[in-house]
Amino acid sequence: MSHDPYRISKSEQLKKHLLKQIEQMLRDKHKTMEPELQLIRHYNVSRQTVRKVLKELIEEGYLYSRQGSGTFLTGKSPVEQENVVEILMATPDDYIFPELLASLRQKLQQVGLRVSLTENQADFYAERNCLLRYLAHPPRAILAECFSAYQNPNLDLYTELQRRGTSLLFLYGLYPNFPAWSVVKDENYRGAYGLVQNLRSRGHRAFAGIFVSDTIQGQERFFGYMDALRDLQLNFSRSHILMLDREDLKDLLNPALQLELTRFTREVLEQSTALVCFNDEIAYRLLPILTRLHIRVPEDLSIVSFDDSYLSLIEPVRITSLAHKKHAFSDAVTLSLTHLLSSSAADTVTVPWTLTEGNSVLTR
Repeated sequence: MSHDPYRISKSEQLKKHLLKQIEQMLRDKHKTMEPELQLIRHYNVSRQTVRKVLKELIEEGYLYSRQGSGTFLTGKSPVEQENVVEILMATPDDYIFPELLASLRQKLQQVGLRVSLTENQADFYAERNCLLRYLAHPPRAILAECFSAYQNPNLDLYTELQRRGTSLLFLYGLYPNFPAWSVVKDENYRGAYGLVQNLRSRGHRAFAGIFVSDTIQGQERFFGYMDALRDLQLNFSRSHILMLDREDLKDLLNPALQLELTRFTREVLEQSTALVCFNDEIAYRLLPILTRLHIRVPEDLSIVSFDDSYLSLIEPVRITSLAHKKHAFSDAVTLSLTHLLSSSAADTVTVPWTLTEGNSVLTR
């Protein structure tokens, strides 16, 4: 009998069917593949054929197997143009973001997802124009930075994108008018609370703080700082706190802001022994002012902050700072996103901090 070159094998037929099934399961947000026995009966093929095809689909990144639990979808679609993840950031060149974005890009590519990055400059109108473009060709998912503590007027477009099948994952927080969508965020409240406790255990009683008022991160860190001082029965007067906003962070060398930091240093920091900063960038921009006013770190003023950034490598004073374990945040984002691509269940993941000791804290 002659071989028919146009006839496809049972394994090829099964693979074609399963790829179609995966495509539909992704749309329906179902993530668990049928057990082997059900596939054998459904498609009338042998166990050997099923195992061969499942192995190929795992190798190609469409499925993964968990011993004792079954076979699951990774979130990768057989339709290549659907494997796009849009990352919508306020300022992707911010000092902590390049490393995070590089790590995210690498990890998402490993699961078959292509990454596209767009900047919105922390502007709701610019964000709206981005979302309108996405509506023309809805991506598989959007990773969006929550850049403000205010209500977001673009709820309608995010809702429509989700209705059309786009998975939504927010970074660092969720806008107050948004439903309970998935979030990967920092452990900001507990982080700030812990920094105050740490400083108090080293003998400090006179505290000051510099925070950012119009971001979710800034508010959570501020509340953790205030509650810790209250619980320790220490002074948490508003006069000991300098509140900045996100615009200030864009240019910390602005002369007007430098004057404000100088005023705060003279009026508050000269009488304080410990300072908690919203992030490393603020702490390091403050150091020249402290030097000019003859305030020594840590002999006169101990400083702690968040992010443990590269800035600690370029100054003789290395700020004691909270940071995530290497790749912890990008790992959490990748895991949350792959789960979200094959499930409609929303989740909030909080990534814990670890304390990186510098030489900016003195035990009194």
